[in-house]
Amino acid sequence: MIVTTANTVDLAFLQGGGDSAQLILAADWNLSPLGIPQNWSNALKQALSMVLLSNVPAFVCWGERHLLFYNDAFKLAYQPNEMGQPIEKCLAGDWTLFSNLNSAEFLEDLQVNVSPLRDHLGNTCGVLGIGQTKNNTSADNIINDRKQQINEMVASAPFPIGVYVGREMKIAQANDAIIAVWGKGNDVIGKNYREILPELEAQLIYSQLEHVFDTGIPFHARNQQIDLMVDGELKTSYFNYSFTPLHDIHGNIYGVMSTAADVTDLVVVKQQIENSGNEFRNMIAQAPVAMCLLLGPLHKVALSNASMLEVWDRNHDEVIGKPLFEVLPDTWEKGLAEDLKKVYETGKTYQATERPIILNHDGEAKVFYLNFVCKAYRGVDGEILGMLAISVDVTDQVLARRELERAYEQTKLAKEAGQLGTFDLDVVNNVLQWDSRCRELFGAAQQGEVNYERDFVQGLHIDDRDRITKIVEQTLYEGLGGGEYDVLFRTIGPNTEKLRWVRAKGKVYFDEKGKPSRFIGTVLDVTDQQYAELRVREVAEKQARLAAIVNSSDDIIISKQLDGTITSWNGAAERKFGYSADEAIGKHISLVIPKNRLDEEDYIISQIRKGNNVDHFDTVRLAKDGTELQLSITVSPIVDINRKVIGASKIARDISAQVDARAATLRYTERLEVMNMVSNAISEELDLNSILQKVTDASTELTGAKFGAFFYNRTDENGDSYLLYTLSGASKEAFEQFGMPRDTAVFHPTFAGEGVVRVDDITQDPRYGKNRPYRGMPKGHLPVVSYLAVPVISRSGKVIGGLFFGHPEPARFTAEHESLVVAIASQAAIGVDNAMLYEKVLELNDKKDEFIGLASHELKTPLASINGYLQILNRLVKDLSAQKFLGKASLQVRKITSLVNDLLDVSKIEAGKLKLTISSFDLKTVVEDAVELIKNTTQDYEIVLLDAPDLCMVEGDGQRIEQVVINLLSNAIKYSPGTNKIEVKLSQVKDEVLVGITDFGLGIAADKIKNLFSRFYRVDEATPNISGLGIGLYLSHEIISRHKGKIWVDSELGKGSTFWFSLPCVASN
Repeated sequence: MIVTTANTVDLAFLQGGGDSAQLILAADWNLSPLGIPQNWSNALKQALSMVLLSNVPAFVCWGERHLLFYNDAFKLAYQPNEMGQPIEKCLAGDWTLFSNLNSAEFLEDLQVNVSPLRDHLGNTCGVLGIGQTKNNTSADNIINDRKQQINEMVASAPFPIGVYVGREMKIAQANDAIIAVWGKGNDVIGKNYREILPELEAQLIYSQLEHVFDTGIPFHARNQQIDLMVDGELKTSYFNYSFTPLHDIHGNIYGVMSTAADVTDLVVVKQQIENSGNEFRNMIAQAPVAMCLLLGPLHKVALSNASMLEVWDRNHDEVIGKPLFEVLPDTWEKGLAEDLKKVYETGKTYQATERPIILNHDGEAKVFYLNFVCKAYRGVDGEILGMLAISVDVTDQVLARRELERAYEQTKLAKEAGQLGTFDLDVVNNVLQWDSRCRELFGAAQQGEVNYERDFVQGLHIDDRDRITKIVEQTLYEGLGGGEYDVLFRTIGPNTEKLRWVRAKGKVYFDEKGKPSRFIGTVLDVTDQQYAELRVREVAEKQARLAAIVNSSDDIIISKQLDGTITSWNGAAERKFGYSADEAIGKHISLVIPKNRLDEEDYIISQIRKGNNVDHFDTVRLAKDGTELQLSITVSPIVDINRKVIGASKIARDISAQVDARAATLRYTERLEVMNMVSNAISEELDLNSILQKVTDASTELTGAKFGAFFYNRTDENGDSYLLYTLSGASKEAFEQFGMPRDTAVFHPTFAGEGVVRVDDITQDPRYGKNRPYRGMPKGHLPVVSYLAVPVISRSGKVIGGLFFGHPEPARFTAEHESLVVAIASQAAIGVDNAMLYEKVLELNDKKDEFIGLASHELKTPLASINGYLQILNRLVKDLSAQKFLGKASLQVRKITSLVNDLLDVSKIEAGKLKLTISSFDLKTVVEDAVELIKNTTQDYEIVLLDAPDLCMVEGDGQRIEQVVINLLSNAIKYSPGTNKIEVKLSQVKDEVLVGITDFGLGIAADKIKNLFSRFYRVDEATPNISGLGIGLYLSHEIISRHKGKIWVDSELGKGSTFWFSLPCVASN
C-alpha cells in the first residue's frame, strides 16, 4: 500500500517496526477480514506496536481466524508470505495447542510463552506469543523471563505505557513515552498516580482506574480530551487510551496497565475538516446565486440554498435527501440527464447558458431560462461523490431581450452564466486566499500569494475604493450588518485593465472575545447585468441629460442644416456672440463667420456630407459687436433613423487664453534663444567688433526696434561726438551725413551711466530739442518716436558706451524689453572687457617679441667680437693657466651665443620669418654628426647609437634637424646628473622615420608634460640649479612641426625620459 500524509497518523503503530512492518505495509489487505491497516482496532494496533518494537522473538495471532503477525526477531521462523495468514496454515501440526487458550493464562511446556489478548470488554480477541530464549524451563524462570521480556517491550514501546499497583495506584513502571506526556520529570516510579497528576482529579481518570481495579473490566476511550500541567502550563491533548486489569497467577487483580496513543493531530485535523464542511455549507447558503450540492449517481439533494429553493419553488423538507429528478420531475429530459451523468462519471465540468428548463411553479409548468454550472464534488481521496450546481435565473433577461431586441442587442452578454469565486481572509494573521475565479475577477495573477492591499484594494475601481474599504472595515470592526457583507462594486485589475462589475457576499466570523477571526464569502461577475441596466437608464435619461448639458455648458453648442441654416443656439452662444436665440435661429451660419474665412464653412460642410467629423478646428469668428473670437470647433454629422446626414452639430470653445499663452511661449522661447546666442557669442568671441555687432543685432530683434546702435563712449578733443561702433536695422551711411551724436540732454544720462532711458514718445520728452544746432533730429534722420537707451558699464564702473533703439511708432518698448536689454548689456560689458584685455595682451606680446628680436640682434655682434678676441689671446698667450681661463671664457661666450641664436629663432617664428632650406638628406648622417659633436664636448657621458637603418632619407632643412638633435642630446646630459649613459634610437616604421633620445636621469612628472613644449616653460621645482630659458623644446617643436613631423616624450619621474620625433620618409625610387 502507498503511505501518504493523509494516513501517516493512522499507521503510526508501524513506525520503527523494521522489515516486518514493511511486510505489513506491502501486503494487499483488501480481501482480508481485517480490511486496510488504517481501520484496524486500537487493541490490535497497540499489540502490534509492542511486538514489532521488541528485541525478543514475539508474534500475535488475531481474530477468529488467528491471523499471524510476527516481529523481526521471529522472522526466521516464518516465510514473508505468511504475514497476515491464518496460523493453522503456518503451524498446522501444533495448532491444536493454541486453539484451547481461551481460558489459559500461559503454557509452560513450549519454547514460547503464549498469553491470550482481550478487547475492552474482556473478550479474547487474539494470542500473544513471546519466544523462550533460556534453557531453564522451570515455572519461576519462565515467569521471570516473561516479566523481563514484557518490561523490555514496555520500555521500548513508542506509545505511552504505565503500570500502577494497588488501589492507591502506585506507579510501578512507566516508559519514556508516558513520562514525556506527563511532563513531570523522570522521578515518578514508586509515587502515587494522584501525587504525580493531581490535575486529573476533575477529569474522571481516577474513577475510571478504580472501576477497572474493582471490576476487572478493561476501560477504553477514544479521542478523549486530557488537560495536563506541562512546564507550569495546562496543555490540552487528545488520546486513545485503555486501562487493563493486571492479574497475578491466581487470577487476582493486583494493578492496572495504562496504554495510550496521542491523537491530538488527528483530532485537530478532523475538527478542521468539520469546520471546512461547515464553511462549505455556509458558502452555499450565503452564495448570491442559486446553489446546491447533489450526491451519488441519483443526484440526491444534500444541500440547497434559499435561492435554489426559490428557483425550484420547493421548501427544504421537500428536497433534502431526495433525487433531483424526483424533486423536479418536470425537468427530466434525456439530454440534461446525460449531461449530469457525465459530470458524475468523468468529473468534467458542465456549463449551460440560457438553457430552457421546465419547472412547476404554482401548479403550472413554466419554461425558465437558466445559466448554470455543474462541477464535480470530490472527497478527500479524490473520489467523485457528487456535483456542485450553480444556477442563475436569466428568464427575465431572455424574455426582455426578445421583446426589445434592438434596444438591448448587447444585453446578450448579461445572459452568460456567471461563475462563482470565493475568498477567505484570515483576519488574525492577515492572510488572504482567492480561488482562480476570484483572481480573474480582480485581474490578479493565477499563481503566487494574494495581498489585501495590493490585490483587493488596488484591484477596486478608484471611484469605489474608499467606499468598499470603509464598508469592509465597518463590517469587520464595527459590527455593520451583524457581520453580513453584501456589496456591489467595480474592479479593474492591474494585469488585464478590464473593468468588471462584481457582487460580493460574505460573512465575518468572530472569536469568543468578539474580535473578527475570519472573513469568508463569494464574488460574482454581474458586469453584463449592470451594463444592461445602465443602458436602459441611459436611454431614458439621454434626452434630459443632453438638454441639460447643452443649456449649462460654457462651450458654444450650435446645430445647423446642411445649407447652413441655424436650428439651435445655446446660452453660451448667446453670451459669446451677443446674438439671442431668436436673433440667430433661422439665419445662415455666416452671421458669425468673417468674410475672409467663408471658405472654411464650405470645407466643413463637405466633410459633414461625407459623414466625417471635423475635430479641434482652430479658427476665428465674429461677435455681434465685431470682436474677433479665437475658437476651437468640433463638428459632427447629425443623421436620421436611416443613417442619412441631415445636419451638423457644432461645439466651439473659446481658446483665446491658449492662443495668447502659445504666443507668449513662442515669444519667450525666441528671446531665450537670442539670450543664449548672445551669451555664447560673448564667451566664445574676443573680437570687440564681432561681440558688439552680435549684441546689437540680438537686442534689436528682441525689442522689435526698427533700428539699434552701439555708440562707444569716446569724445573728440572738444568733448562732443561719440564713436558709432555697430548698427542694426539701418546702414552706417544713414548716420554719416549727420555726424556722431554729442553730449546732448537726451544722450547724457546714458553716457554718464545715470541709468536707462525709456520714452514712449521722445519728441514729447522735456529733454528733447534743447541743443544746437538742430534743436531735435536733423532733417532726413531716421524717424524715432519710441526711444530706449541702456548704458554698457564695465566691471570697473566705467561707461563703455550705450545701446540705443528707436521705432517710428510710439510706446513700442516695454518694461520687459528694458529688463532684457539691461541683462544683455551686462553680458556685453563682460565681453567687451575681455576683448579689450585680449587686445592689450596682444599689444604687449608684440612689444615683447619686438624687444627680444632687437636685443638678440644687438647682442650678436659684440659676442662675435668677444669670441674673436678670445681666440687671438688664446694663440698669443703661452701660459697654460691663462689658456685654461681663456677656454672657459670661450665656452661661456658660446653658451650665450647659443641662447641669443635661440631667442632670434623664437622671434623669427613669432614673426613668421623662420626660413627652412629644404633638400633631401640622410637623417642617419645628421644624427651621427650630432652625436659626434656632443661627444667632443663632454668626457663624462657615453652616447650610444643603437641599431639604425643603413639609409634614412628625408626632406627638410638638415641644419635645423641637427639643431633639434643637438638640443635633445644637450637636455639629456643636462637633466641626468649622476648618470653616464645616453641612448639614441633611429628606426623606420612604414612611411615615417623615428628618432628617440633616452636619458636615465630625473624624469618628468605626468602633470608637467602637457606644457613641456610651450615657450619659456621650465619645470623649475625639479631643476632649480639647471640653467636655461625654456625655449629649446619650443624651438624643437616648431621646427619639427614645420617639417610635418611630430615630437613627444615618454617619461616617468625618477626613472628618466625618452624624447621622440618623427619625420616623413622620402619615397624611394
